[in-house]
Amino acid sequence: MMRVLRNWCRPLAAAACATALLTTTLSGQAAAEASTPAKVSCTYADRYISYPSTTHATAVQWAVRVDWCYDGKTVSNIRHYDYLKEDGGGVADYKGLIQNQLTYPGSVHYEATLVKQAKIALCVLKVGCYRTYYPFERFVLGNNGSYRLEQRK
Repeated sequence: MMRVLRNWCRPLAAAACATALLTTTLSGQAAAEASTPAKVSCTYADRYISYPSTTHATAVQWAVRVDWCYDGKTVSNIRHYDYLKEDGGGVADYKGLIQNQLTYPGSVHYEATLVKQAKIALCVLKVGCYRTYYPFERFVLGNNGSYRLEQRK
């Protein structure tokens, strides 16, 4: 490229050529700065579903936490887990996940979908379990830090 600029400068006076080269160099730097990657930010969501316990005095709460990063174009660095936020005074028997899926639509990760569903039994010591819940949460994570949430008891 310098060879082209040198040939282009030959008909100009020395001062005009220097000004033309400086302008070309500065506009080239601005173009390089414009192509730098977008700033990456990270956020999280921590949501729960609540059920009454045996005595209705305390609640059973199953929660999902998801952390992700975004830059306005893509979603990345997704970490997620579920947990019992409240165990209803000891009546909740967490049986584990029956769904745990993270997907990205298409080849560009402009959003991601996380689906988790658990199995939780409510049990009374020495009597047995009397109810089973299947809480479900679907997060759609956006490339701007937003999310949509679907919850089902």
